[in-house]
Amino acid sequence: MIQILTLVAFIGFGVLIALYLYGKQRNKKKNKNAQLEFGINQTTSWQSKYNQFAQKAYIKAGRIPIIKGVIARIRLRIETLSVYDEYTLRREIMRIVFTIGGFIAFFFLGAVLFRPSWLVLFWITLGLLFLSGVLLDFFVTRVETRLLTQLKEFNNRVRFYYQQTKMVDEAIYESIQHVGPEMKIQANRIYSILTSVDPNAEMAKYEEVAPSRFLKVIAGLAVLVIDQGDIVNEKGSAFLRGLTSVNQELNTEILYRSKLTYEMRGLSVLALTPIFFALPIKNWATQTFPITQQFYESRLGFLAEVLVYGVAVLAYVLIRKMREITEAKYQSNVKRVKWEQTLLEKVPFLNKIVGAFAPEPYTKEHFKIMKLLKDANSPLKLEWLTLRQILLTLGVVILFIGGFAYAHEREAKSILNTAVPETLFAGKITAEERQALNEKSAFDRRVIEDIQSMENLTPEMVQAYVAEQLGVSDVNNQQVKQATERVISKWLVVENSFLKWWEVLVAFLFGLLVWNIPTLILRFQRFLRFKDMENEVHQHLVLISILREFDRMSVFTILTWMDRFSVVFKEPIQESMHVYDAGPEDALHLLGERVSFEPFQQIIERLKLAVVRISIKESFDDIDMEREFYLEQRRESNARSISEKGTWANLLGLVPVNVLIFLYLVGPLIYISVVETKNVTSLIG
Repeated sequence: MIQILTLVAFIGFGVLIALYLYGKQRNKKKNKNAQLEFGINQTTSWQSKYNQFAQKAYIKAGRIPIIKGVIARIRLRIETLSVYDEYTLRREIMRIVFTIGGFIAFFFLGAVLFRPSWLVLFWITLGLLFLSGVLLDFFVTRVETRLLTQLKEFNNRVRFYYQQTKMVDEAIYESIQHVGPEMKIQANRIYSILTSVDPNAEMAKYEEVAPSRFLKVIAGLAVLVIDQGDIVNEKGSAFLRGLTSVNQELNTEILYRSKLTYEMRGLSVLALTPIFFALPIKNWATQTFPITQQFYESRLGFLAEVLVYGVAVLAYVLIRKMREITEAKYQSNVKRVKWEQTLLEKVPFLNKIVGAFAPEPYTKEHFKIMKLLKDANSPLKLEWLTLRQILLTLGVVILFIGGFAYAHEREAKSILNTAVPETLFAGKITAEERQALNEKSAFDRRVIEDIQSMENLTPEMVQAYVAEQLGVSDVNNQQVKQATERVISKWLVVENSFLKWWEVLVAFLFGLLVWNIPTLILRFQRFLRFKDMENEVHQHLVLISILREFDRMSVFTILTWMDRFSVVFKEPIQESMHVYDAGPEDALHLLGERVSFEPFQQIIERLKLAVVRISIKESFDDIDMEREFYLEQRRESNARSISEKGTWANLLGLVPVNVLIFLYLVGPLIYISVVETKNVTSLIG
């Protein structure tokens, strides 16, 4: 079957190349000097053909479930970062899809050439899918990094031109001429907001699509200055000090991304290396030392194979998680597919099972899990979480039991049908030696099939039967003894190739171990959300330090700005704004009850003072010092994070390679050497 797949793949690949070359040649003859206006660019005839093909492929690919999700993910990440109209955007999306698809097809065909088993083919395909994530990051993350760098340069240009003109819109317009392509689309959008009839309404629209919080702050600050005018005091211009605060944040973010990328460069690909090199190493070992095939086909070999691929995938996932730099990633997602609810509604008896495993109401365990769900901002209910735990545990138990059963079946099949030399130093074998080994293996298989039906079997009976099959009258003949020992050793493996009770026990133990994985994920999400809350509080301090300088500033306006730039605290802030007209103090008290995070509580207390007693400027008179403290704290936290992530990522990147070397290359040689030593010792004895 593998050979058929290889042949079909290469025929299809050849047909595609032939069609491509034919179309290119025909295109040159028909439209040598033609040009076509497509999207926003003038293109040659060959490019226009590619554009048309990409547009059609985009529409058709959007109907395929898996590819549809990939396209949506790519579009979401690049549509706000570059200057693309709809036609160009679709073409760029398909360019990324074609590149990733071609990369996967190339490696897949290379893997098929080695004629792997279906299990190995599955692992390689899985590795290629993961590797496509690395390519996607290469195409998209580098754009995000360039955007941040160009944003910093844009801020410096705006500062320079604003000091000359004292006009925000003119400063931004002049700065557009000097920015890079990624930032130019954002700068043009900000300028169009400032020159529109209703800047506040346009600003609200831009906040929904702005690719970073820094752009939101700059655009919002520019709109505020257009609306209320700049405030200049002994500390200087409020607008310029706002740009300085944004630049401080940008410097910290750019340095963090740069250092983290440098620390973890190439580790994702390194972690996936064993997936693509395990099969060539296995083929090399079996060709150089044919006896090692006994190890690769045994239960230990199957376990080593699963460990090599499993460790590689696990290390890759962990490294990718450590590389992620997102803003408030774990927020509530109302549109998620609630498959847990659907499953509980469609299968009534599941409710009783879930109820039996879920913690009882009003117990300590029930309270702890409910608090964990709330702290992690998870959309899950307690019943859904318990259902996930049950299904995960059941799936791991079934997977382990099936793996053990498959390993036994594979070992028995291999011992009966594999023809390998009996010594480690046999080296490469000739065609005559291969024929002799095949005949010996067929003889052993026939004898084992015959003796399995015998009752009260003893070694003497096996030896007599082997002598009879060999046509030797002397049962003590050396050839008969060797053949008997070989047959008995294989027969014992075949007889013991069944699922053991302790293997079932191991499967259930691993199932119990993974029971807590969903709650551990929630704890990790709670930790990330805590980091998000720290970053968001610091962002609020930056906003308030800018807003407090304006004369017409009010507590409600500050809450409005906090709502516009919040993710973690967005829902509590919106609730307090809805009841603000009924009483500012009551609204702020409600906000304090909803959020227990201490740094955010301090902001709420200052806002309460600004409502009835003192001005906003007096209430936040020391906010610059607090902001400097949080900025320094964040720098220290980033330094520790980079150091810890770099150490763990380097360790995780080397673990799969070490596992590959010791379990898949050195391990077989040691295993065969030990087995051969035992056989020699038994023969001497």
